Amino acid sequence: MKIVICAVPYSPNLGDGVIYENIRQLLTELAPAAHISALDIAGRDGYDASTLSRRPLINRVPGRLRPSVVCAYFCLQYWWRWRHKWAEQLADADLIVVGGGQLFMDAHLNFPIKLFLLSRTIRAIGKPGKVAIFSVGVSKRMSKIGANLFQRAVRNMAPMRISVRDLLSAQHMKKYLAIDGDVCITPDPAIYSQRTFAQSGLTAHTGNVLGICISCPLEVNHGIKSEAAYGLQISRFFENLARQAMAAGYVVKLFTNGAPEDEAFKDALAAGLGMQQIVNMARASAPAELVANISTCDYIIAHRLHASIVAYALDIPAIGLNWDVKVKSFFELIGRSRFFISSPIPDVEDTLDLLSHARESCAGTGRARLTLRLKKEVSALLNSSVYQGSAATTTLWTAVNADYEKII
Repeated sequence: MKIVICAVPYSPNLGDGVIYENIRQLLTELAPAAHISALDIAGRDGYDASTLSRRPLINRVPGRLRPSVVCAYFCLQYWWRWRHKWAEQLADADLIVVGGGQLFMDAHLNFPIKLFLLSRTIRAIGKPGKVAIFSVGVSKRMSKIGANLFQRAVRNMAPMRISVRDLLSAQHMKKYLAIDGDVCITPDPAIYSQRTFAQSGLTAHTGNVLGICISCPLEVNHGIKSEAAYGLQISRFFENLARQAMAAGYVVKLFTNGAPEDEAFKDALAAGLGMQQIVNMARASAPAELVANISTCDYIIAHRLHASIVAYALDIPAIGLNWDVKVKSFFELIGRSRFFISSPIPDVEDTLDLLSHARESCAGTGRARLTLRLKKEVSALLNSSVYQGSAATTTLWTAVNADYEKII
């Protein structure tokens, strides 16, 4: 059996790589003989530092022109470089998994055009119906063109199953993508990280190390405030948080999920603090290294979703910072919404007070139940691919084992 996982596994934001490695692990456990490979829909071939990010270039383009520039760029890349390569990789696939991650979001038509181009390849090689959309996030921030491209992509793929990672994504999937069939809710695959990365030198956490996942203000503002005002205020928050945490007895480590914009902001922040006691962690070069870095911490505070998800997988208490509803949705899913801070600019003293309670009930948040749901969905999509075309599975997106799934 040949399985191809289509997403952005080699993104510089290593959270996407963590997702891919977990999906690969889950599929390998359930289908040991399967040949599994990755297809990066941004055209990357690995964790190559020389191809870290195109975002700074895109940000220089005037806002109204960005969607056109993005579409033109990726259409040219597809036509000259990707279409034959993708067709060759997918030609003999028995199952094409699209996911996970926040693939159904529209930032200047970035993902809409990528998924549409992927779907054209799938249709051209006669693979509609061999696709499962798996544990994706779906944003409500979509242009009309973006929503139309997503709808056309889904029609081209004709997926046998669709699952999303939270209730809000399910609602958005049905509303904006006009999905008529069932949409299953499946936890983010990164909750399986403890098993997936068990051989990666994970550290036992028994002390007072606070890992602060630093994010560039431009990446996590999303129009909450003016860029300058937000950047200044969130910088002060991180600085004061680090100083006061150290004064309270924590060992402070600064890290990122790997995005170059975050790394640059982190390094500037560390230099401004000028405190030798603060550990400025080097950028992780691969998902396993990111997970290992997080495992050295006893607590995590983060905007980035997968810093919190990996922490949850490793039984490390985390506090989520507000920038996207997907972070709130995750903390609600695991029953720890108390540890999500809704204010765009948190109060440092309140954050540290919340941190002092974060160890409470950390182990009793239902990870075993969520892991079971995740495994059952992987099993269901494998079964659907094996028996696709039989009378029992002619209806697209039919739920399997509906007793464990939450169906919308």
